[in-house]
Amino acid sequence: MTTVSNEVAKGPAGDGYGAKLECPLALPGIASLIVPWQSGQQFKDLMLDYRRMMSLAVLQRDRGSGEVRLDKEGNPRLYYKPSDYDLHSIADGAERAIRLVAAAGAERLVLGHFSAPLPLPPPSDAKARSAEVERIIAEMRRLGFPLFQVPLFSAHHMGTCRMGTDPKVSVVKPTCETWECSGLYVVDASTFPTSSGTNPMVTTLGIAHMAAQEMKRRQCTIPSRL
Repeated sequence: MTTVSNEVAKGPAGDGYGAKLECPLALPGIASLIVPWQSGQQFKDLMLDYRRMMSLAVLQRDRGSGEVRLDKEGNPRLYYKPSDYDLHSIADGAERAIRLVAAAGAERLVLGHFSAPLPLPPPSDAKARSAEVERIIAEMRRLGFPLFQVPLFSAHHMGTCRMGTDPKVSVVKPTCETWECSGLYVVDASTFPTSSGTNPMVTTLGIAHMAAQEMKRRQCTIPSRL
């Protein structure tokens, strides 16, 4: 991570469920996932221009939620559909990202809504460039984010093994030990009660440290077998 903007982090309702604009370290493998595909030659030409690409991620703190259920065979299945509120917030973040890269002098824009890069008029033609930016933003908002048509991805998985004090609505105790299996601990971002809306590394390290102290305390109470 190199740069983070909180321009739209408060969200449409001002309650903190908005998006962060992040400029991540998009290595070639990651960049290849978001480059539009029309043909092998077109894809190769775009990737050969990788050194001139600027990547921006709209990291949404989702106010909606999903579920992990067991199917008839007992296998876990993930059910998640972004809420209308979150999609609105993502669109606000995407608009700011478009304006940002256009102001930085981008020659083309790549969005998941379109099958090819969108060229922009040169900065010397400010009127035409501004009009094209507004057209792209309006089209992005019109198209929205229909399921399985516009790519969305999860940057960090959180909350699938929620921590809490009630086994009816949580998976692990405040110590990170599971309710159902004594001695089994879950120590990662899945224990978050909700999405943090930001990179969870430091919080995850803190939870791991706390869980380790509990494990040490517990081990000290177990009689030695030696």
